[in-house]
Amino acid sequence: MNSFQQTIFLGLVCAAAGPRLGAQANTDLAHAQATARAIYNFGGRCAQCHDTHLNGAPDRHALNEKTPEAILASLSTGSMAEYSKGMSELELRAMAVYVGGRPLGAAPGGEATAMKNRCPAAAAGDLMKGAAWNGWGYDAGNSRFQPEPGISPSQVPNLKLKWAFGFPEGNSAYAQPTAVGGRVYIGSDTGYVYSLDSATGCVHWSFKAKAGIRTAVSVGREGRAGVLVYFGDVKGNVYAVNAATGAQAWTQLADTHPIARITGSPTLAGGRLYVPVASLEESSGGNPKYACCTFRGSVVAYDAATGKQIWKSYTIPEEPKPTKKTSLGTQLWGPAGAGIWSSPAIDAKRKTIYVATGNSYTEPAGDTSDAVIALDLETGKRLWSKQVMAKDASVSNCHPAANETKSETCPEDLGPDYDFGNAPILRTLADGRTLIFIGQKSGDAWALDPAKQGAVVWQKMVGPEDKTGGMMWGSAADNQFAYFPVTARAGKQPIGLAAVKLSSGELAWRAGTPVGSGAPASVIPGVLFSGSSSGTIYAFSTADGKTLWQFDTAREFETVNGVAAKGGNMNGSGPVVAGGMLFVPSGYADLGGGVRGNVLLAFGSE
Repeated sequence: MNSFQQTIFLGLVCAAAGPRLGAQANTDLAHAQATARAIYNFGGRCAQCHDTHLNGAPDRHALNEKTPEAILASLSTGSMAEYSKGMSELELRAMAVYVGGRPLGAAPGGEATAMKNRCPAAAAGDLMKGAAWNGWGYDAGNSRFQPEPGISPSQVPNLKLKWAFGFPEGNSAYAQPTAVGGRVYIGSDTGYVYSLDSATGCVHWSFKAKAGIRTAVSVGREGRAGVLVYFGDVKGNVYAVNAATGAQAWTQLADTHPIARITGSPTLAGGRLYVPVASLEESSGGNPKYACCTFRGSVVAYDAATGKQIWKSYTIPEEPKPTKKTSLGTQLWGPAGAGIWSSPAIDAKRKTIYVATGNSYTEPAGDTSDAVIALDLETGKRLWSKQVMAKDASVSNCHPAANETKSETCPEDLGPDYDFGNAPILRTLADGRTLIFIGQKSGDAWALDPAKQGAVVWQKMVGPEDKTGGMMWGSAADNQFAYFPVTARAGKQPIGLAAVKLSSGELAWRAGTPVGSGAPASVIPGVLFSGSSSGTIYAFSTADGKTLWQFDTAREFETVNGVAAKGGNMNGSGPVVAGGMLFVPSGYADLGGGVRGNVLLAFGSE
């Protein structure tokens, strides 16, 4: 085994051993994750059959029902041993971790019943009463603005850690917490969703999903069904669970594509659950034997009480069709892409839902990729689409090094991958106009007018002028400013979070931090909270961007549930505030690398 293989093997061992290993193991795991994807997608061993259902091969959704240990056994001595001949132990373990969707050793120990901090048995009370941060963006317009936080700007410098909760065997804390009715609901990369007491962190219940949970939870009272919590997993499943007991009320598969996933948090409004769907097919397209590409993004509307599908609307209206074959005989398809990576926004006044789309996987790129799309709330019919970047046909494995040859399955004219990871933000200005605000991966911030079919009101470059770092997962807006966290590419100095005037797009101030951030920001009156890729959570004054408080989360913590835990990179999810408490997940390492972690932190003022 060479030194590179040893590095990856350490990462896989780290995935089984949990977060007790040191900083080097964190770096090793990032290599392991990237290599596992390559093992699956290239060489014709897995994706060629399982991503195409060849000869009845089970798809990724079905494979994820199995544990990594079961997959490893099948590859080593079972039915797949014939196909894994010549693979090293390293490659077998990497495959099992990637296909199983969770670390080796993650299966046992995650249940609430196994934890030492079970909450005392008591009547649940009203689980919708009191202060709340419900869902991804606090409100259905995704503002990420909490107007009644229970924390004043003068109290923020005195915030102290009250408790920490560790996710058993977790490797990437990429789900955002939801705080409603005195409870905190949060998912984990191992597939467990937990209901915790917001004051103490004691655990009420756990629910085991079929795959990892990256979305925030939405909570709602749905008639006879009672109070339910809603979320999606990284294999395209949607769930409704009883908020008091953790018992499943219903579940649906939002998309049958084998590598569909739900990354954007479902939005609950008016008795319906609106679920955005994306996929990982973008990472398969560079495989010379992969029939690229057949996934197209969508929104699915469900009856929140029963789970019955009401409508499904695709971002690309045309079904993919065979286009041409490569010199290897690989059949290519199109059009494909335009996944929805973020949470939808609801405009109740116009009875409209707004979603932001990703790049195309095939060319020519459709006019609904890299766009904000408006759909009728009742029927899902498209009302308008505003594309901010054309010809962005991009597949992640199609950007070869100088000495490599691009696969024939790749778009000939590769786009820059400047799509939307941000959720649309809907805010009403002082003059009565309601606008959509959104940040793009190119570094451009946009204000669009929904009354004029998404016409551009203003555009502001808040990232580097060479477009080497833009906005990833979430911006925020109060009544005065929109706040855009900016991340810089490797080798570039970050330029700081930008506060921009809602009415004009004029830059008001920047908050300088030692490193950039792809993590969503959250705002309360007078204070903006933003996490960084170094693991530090900051509080800035919304008046001028001055730092009011900061806390380094990239370290080990003693947890209330007795699980070894540490924090790290902040990227995919943001802080939330409710009832005088600040809740911060730390340790995202799924995309973009960084230090992994498995902890939820709760802060309160002294």
